[in-house]
Amino acid sequence: MATTADPVRPGAHDAFPVDNPVQALLRDHDLVRKLADKYKNTQSADVKKQAATQLIQAIHMHSRLEEGVFYPGVRRVDPNLIARYEEDHLAVDDLLATLQGISMDEARAEPLVRELIDAVLSHIRQEETQLFPELKQAALDLTALGLEMQAFEANLVHMQAQLSDRAARH
Repeated sequence: MATTADPVRPGAHDAFPVDNPVQALLRDHDLVRKLADKYKNTQSADVKKQAATQLIQAIHMHSRLEEGVFYPGVRRVDPNLIARYEEDHLAVDDLLATLQGISMDEARAEPLVRELIDAVLSHIRQEETQLFPELKQAALDLTALGLEMQAFEANLVHMQAQLSDRAARH
């Protein structure tokens, strides 16, 4: 479980807003923006490495949540728009896979992290200006989707903790 010193999941101790799951996505978006700013506005290699690692983890978890639960749950509102967001995710997923396979000390890491940041921030802006207002206008009851997202996120956190524990033992 994240602590308050862990910026990857700040507010993880806060209740998941099951009646308004978009709020959970907005919290993730804010976290990504903060980590991106931290990464881009430091000269410290250690701070950059830590921010990049946390950013990759946060984006990975957020992407799984959107791809696995959120997008399928809201597809009926605007299938074409959701399809476009899923295409964005494919490009981000490719960058994530590459970054997860290299050390943040490698020279090629920085341009890849910056490309990831640019792609994700553009995607976030589009969701916040197009999709989220469209969902609000549709006045859907998203509580069932919120409960599903809460469970999905809890499972992701649990699996990640198990992987970290295994890695620490080896």
